[in-house]
Formats: sequence, structure tokens, C-alpha cells
Amino acid sequence: MKILFITYMETKDPGGINKTVYELAKNFAAMGHEITVLQPNPKNLPEEEIYEGFKIVRISSKLSKYIYDFNPKINQYLKTNLEYLDFDIIHVHGYHTLQSAGVINTLRSLNISTPLLFSPYYDVSHGTLAGKYLMKIYNIFGKKALKKSDFIISSSKFEASQLVKALDVDKQKIKVISLGVDVGYPNGSTPSKDVVKISRSQKIGQNKIKLLYTGYLINRKGVDFILRGLDVLVHELNINDVVLTVVGDGPEKNNLLNLSKELKLDDHIVWQHFLPREELIKKIEDSDMYLLLSRSEAYGITVAEALSLGTPAIVTENTALKEFSKEPGCFVVSYPPEPKRVAEKIIYIYENDVKVGTFTDKIRGWKTVLEEYEQFYNDLMNNNP
Repeated sequence: MKILFITYMETKDPGGINKTVYELAKNFAAMGHEITVLQPNPKNLPEEEIYEGFKIVRISSKLSKYIYDFNPKINQYLKTNLEYLDFDIIHVHGYHTLQSAGVINTLRSLNISTPLLFSPYYDVSHGTLAGKYLMKIYNIFGKKALKKSDFIISSSKFEASQLVKALDVDKQKIKVISLGVDVGYPNGSTPSKDVVKISRSQKIGQNKIKLLYTGYLINRKGVDFILRGLDVLVHELNINDVVLTVVGDGPEKNNLLNLSKELKLDDHIVWQHFLPREELIKKIEDSDMYLLLSRSEAYGITVAEALSLGTPAIVTENTALKEFSKEPGCFVVSYPPEPKRVAEKIIYIYENDVKVGTFTDKIRGWKTVLEEYEQFYNDLMNNNP
């Protein structure tokens, strides 16, 4: 198959959407398919590059940052080149950008017969007044793009339900395919037995409790909730031998630094920039537990990765994260999270033996995920979805 993925960010950067596009492209290329990723060029990287067996085509535009990531040059590239590229599948990624709506409208105007798929990664949380304003703009164009797509690929049942409820998507057009993880699974396959059993029965005070958050520092990720739980742990429950490592960058960092100072937590928090993949994996493995207390998630791939490495996780029973509640080793707190309940969960996990695995089909290797994608793509090509 010749497959075109279209995204609105740099595929080699961190982040759930980038990770998904990268894994799909890399694994499909390894399976012998011809893969092209069409994207903007925010970092002025080479216009064309062969990376991990697939081709990245980067289109620069000085206007896109002023018009909500809409990149008119990508549309022009499609109009000029599509008839010569002859793709079997075109798969667009990302709802929260005008680029996706723009390319879907452009592709439909070209009257292509190629199956056109859209993975929205739809997020229901806006967090700021600006976010709510932007969402109104996205929804005007996004609803049209969803209707013009042949099929919608959703990464969770929660996201699928929200697409139907909030954006009037025909549920018959939605295919739910959970994402994968590239750690903890030999050769990318999904094991049938426990991934790992761990013992966290050290006594409080003998060793530091090592907490971890990784990801972009944006409002909806709820890192402020983690800090408030840490505040209770340290200042109300008098657990001083604890350190939270925050790995990532983003617009909320200054606010979080100020909150840390206000709560007198600076001695208990280590701030790090995004890490290379190998270092990040080791950081997750070395941590006692992983926390993601998001206001909203379409999937929560970092939770799946932590669990697959044998690290227990605490998440909010909210949006797509509540779907992890059935996974052994994943603990949930109500939303919005009460700081004391978060602190109590941390102590419980640290003081008790915790078993991680066996997992449901929600947590699986990318090889298993790709087999499902390949079958679905083939069915579309044969008009039998």
C-alpha cells in the first residue's frame, strides 16, 4: 500500500499525536508499505527526509502561525502533486487546527476516490477563555471536515462517544482503534501473561517516594492538581521523603513554578526538559508511580507506557482516562481530584505490594495495533469496511 499521513506538527517531536503518526509510519514502512508524512515545517528542517524507513515532506508557511495553523502551501502542494502520487489511503490527523479541515476540503474538491480517513484526537477541555473561543472556530470547520471524511478513527470509546454527542458524527462512520506502546512488549507484540509484578512495600522514611509526570505543560494536563496533592503529602501528612519529577515544557511552566513556590514545594520538585526516548524510559522504570490528573484526554498514551513498564499510575476518573480503571496497577481518583485523596493513593501504592498486569486489549504493542490498522485499510480499499 501507498499511504499518506497528514499532520500539523513536527512528527519527530514529543506528544501523543506525533507519537502515533511516527509509530504508524515507522511500522507500516517496516511491513513493506510506502509511507509519506506531509506536514508543516515549524523548525526549518529539511524539506524532504527519509526517517525510520518513511518519507517526511515538510512544507513551510510564514502565515500558518497567524491563522490557527492553516497552511495554504500544503493545500497547494496537494492540488499540484496528488494526481502523480497515487496513494491508496490518505489519513489526516488532528482536530484542533484549521490545517486538517483545510486539507480535507481541498482533497474533496479534487474529487479523489482514495479512502479519506480522519483521526481527530478530540479533546473536550478548553481550559481558558481563548481556548473556548478557538474551539468555536474549529467546530465551524471541523464538523464539515468530519462529515466529508469517509471514516473517523478514534483512539478510545470516550472520544468516539464525544464525537457523536458533541459534533454530530454518524457513529457508523467511527472505527475505534486503541493506540499502542513501544516499551514492555517484545517485538511490539502483546503478551498473554503478566508484564511484570513489582513490590513497593518499602516503609515510609527509608527511601524517597519517586513520583513522575511527563508531557506538555499545558492547562488541561492538570499538573497543578499533582502539585496540590504533593502539598498535602508534605505539609499535612508530613511525608518529607518524596520527590516529584516533572519532565516536559510548555506555556504553563511559569505558572507551575510560581505555584510550587507558593506551596513551598521547591525542595520536592525536579523540573526537566523533554528527555531523549531512552532516558525517558529509564526515568519511568525508576519511578515509584506515574501521575496524570488531566482535565481531559482523548486516550492517555503515557499511562499505557508507564503501566507496560511496570510502573503503577494514578489518573483521574475522567474522560478517556477512566477507561484505564480496569488495568491492574492503575488507580483512579474522582474528578476534580481532591488533593488529600491523591496523597492517600500515593501512600497506599508505596506501602503495598502492587501487581501491574495482566492488561486488557486497551494496552498492547504497536505490532498488534498495526495489524488492526492494516486490516481496516485493506477492507477500505476493497470497499468492505
